[in-house]
Amino acid sequence: MQNVRLAYPWVLPALLLLPLLWFLWSRPRWRPVLRFSSLGELRVAGGSMTRRLRLVLPILRTIALICLIVAVARPRRADQSSRIFAEGIAAQMVVDTSGSMRDLDLSPRGRNLTRLDVVRDVFRKFVQGDEKSDLPGRPNDLIGMIRFARYADAVCPLTLDHDNLVQVLDQTHIVRRQDEDGTAIGDGLALAVERLKDLKRTTGSGDQITITSKVVILLTDGENNAGMVTPEQAGELAATYGIKVYTILAGTGRLAGFGFRLSVDDHDLQHIAEVSGGKHFRAQNEKSLEEIYAEIDELERSEVEERRFVRWGELSHWWLVAAFACLGLQTFLDATRLRKIP
Repeated sequence: MQNVRLAYPWVLPALLLLPLLWFLWSRPRWRPVLRFSSLGELRVAGGSMTRRLRLVLPILRTIALICLIVAVARPRRADQSSRIFAEGIAAQMVVDTSGSMRDLDLSPRGRNLTRLDVVRDVFRKFVQGDEKSDLPGRPNDLIGMIRFARYADAVCPLTLDHDNLVQVLDQTHIVRRQDEDGTAIGDGLALAVERLKDLKRTTGSGDQITITSKVVILLTDGENNAGMVTPEQAGELAATYGIKVYTILAGTGRLAGFGFRLSVDDHDLQHIAEVSGGKHFRAQNEKSLEEIYAEIDELERSEVEERRFVRWGELSHWWLVAAFACLGLQTFLDATRLRKIP
């Protein structure tokens, strides 16, 4: 009952008049009478019991008055609801799925996970949240996904349906055909910019989401060696449309045989991050990748405003039903079983 409120609580003092009504009802009044020579036969017939039962009538009238007074006070139940007005981020995840992502150098000790497996795990935590990794999740952000090897492909549009996004992520695999292998960093970034540049600043149905910034998180483990757009051109394109690009070079380098690894030139990635206002990172294991995503999460965190609304459900009709039920029963008994003559 803590959510029940009265619209007109000042009506309730009328309940204090009920004792006065009881006093008036109990006062003897002039009534038409019939004279009998003796009341003995009536007493034998149970007249005293009927008189006691007639106390039910003023009780029913009193209950009816109480219900009517409460109904006039308009009891209402508060149904609180809230609507979220969020200032979110539109983020495109651009993930390398080339053959080199089969390398196991990002795998935690005791597990055999490819680079792509580790990237998927951390990406999932970034989107949905993970307490152990200090990642709160991004429930108010539009997030899409683009994968690239020799060719770039938009596999998930910008969406708030992150469950569907994670399903697409789980179905993302490393390319198998040799003619599809490669690292087209420029094409992947250019496609991400294309998806973001015309995004409206306000979207959503019911809940309003204002896009405060547009970002790309570009993850690769190698150098650009395919595609029609160079990384420099793609970086300039992102800067033109005010899209920040966070670049991540994943892995400890490329295998060169006999267990040797050669370092990867990340000059293009640094240039993209610099011209677009983003930041460049290196991830050499799963822990460092989680820390990178946690830092990006802090850099691109927006505030959420919650507005509460209250809808009132009227309860007066139940009190009116009870009042009329008592009056109806009182009238019925007064005209039948508890009728007085005259």
